[in-house]
Amino acid sequence: METIKQSILIWLLEGEDPSVRYRTLTELLDKPPDDPAVAAARAAIPDGKHAKRIFKKMRPDGTWLQKKSSTKELIGGGVEYGSFATTHFVLSYLAELGFTVEDPRVAKAADRYLNLQQPDGDFWLHLSCLYSYNIRTFVLLGLRDDPRVQRTIDLMLTTERADGGYLCDLHKDKYKTRVTKSCIRGGAKALLAYAELPEYWQHPRCLQLVDYFLSREGIFKRGKPNQPVNDDVTRTVYPIIWRTSITEVLYGLAKMGYGQDARLTRAWDVFDGKRDEDGRYILDWTTTSALLKAGKRGEANKWVTLYALLAEKYRTR
Repeated sequence: METIKQSILIWLLEGEDPSVRYRTLTELLDKPPDDPAVAAARAAIPDGKHAKRIFKKMRPDGTWLQKKSSTKELIGGGVEYGSFATTHFVLSYLAELGFTVEDPRVAKAADRYLNLQQPDGDFWLHLSCLYSYNIRTFVLLGLRDDPRVQRTIDLMLTTERADGGYLCDLHKDKYKTRVTKSCIRGGAKALLAYAELPEYWQHPRCLQLVDYFLSREGIFKRGKPNQPVNDDVTRTVYPIIWRTSITEVLYGLAKMGYGQDARLTRAWDVFDGKRDEDGRYILDWTTTSALLKAGKRGEANKWVTLYALLAEKYRTR
């Protein structure tokens, strides 16, 4: 990995956001858990502004609810989700912040949500962008060995599509005269899930998904190689939601060891173009409705920069 500019490290390690500081220390700089700076950062996370905002909205039953825009009903108690502030999103935000089920509030919410799981490991309409997202969340929260999580992993491993990607029941019969292509958003979430499961990196289904991305040079259409798959994949996006982003694609592939594949050269060039004059990465898109507030669009962003530096670290290791 290229030497990180000292000014960027100082910026990421500032006291304003203990979660960014904690993850910079542990993931980017590989500091051990007993390092005094790591321990101090982790201890400060529950009192950080993001955590306080999130837990203030938590209901006694371990849910986060939001009004459905079309009907104004409150949703989030089940598996149906709203615009970035319902339960499964919030659990992901807590994982991003560095929380685990060691926190009893997180344990309660995670257990309640996992109990909504279907017998085959699905949560709702076999939305790959949902169940793959959930896999990553629960692994990061410390529930990798929970049999409910394994059921969802098994579903991801056994869901086959001819092009190697992922789709869902909602869109699989979208066309009457031709087969619906896989969804880049669902594929990107599965990519992030696999990135947290090194025991499956050589599994045929994981390798199929990797090829799904590498065969399109990461973010481009197979049949029209000069066109991005959609607008999402040319942007940096945070927090991680159902939209995808160039950050997710390159971070996931790099973490699994494909960062130096020549087919990703153009995608890395696009990503490198997201840096400002100081080498910090710009946030292209976020949403105000998420309980994890990422910052302002068009400005240098600590979260995006952290993930970009992690992707570069994995790319060159």
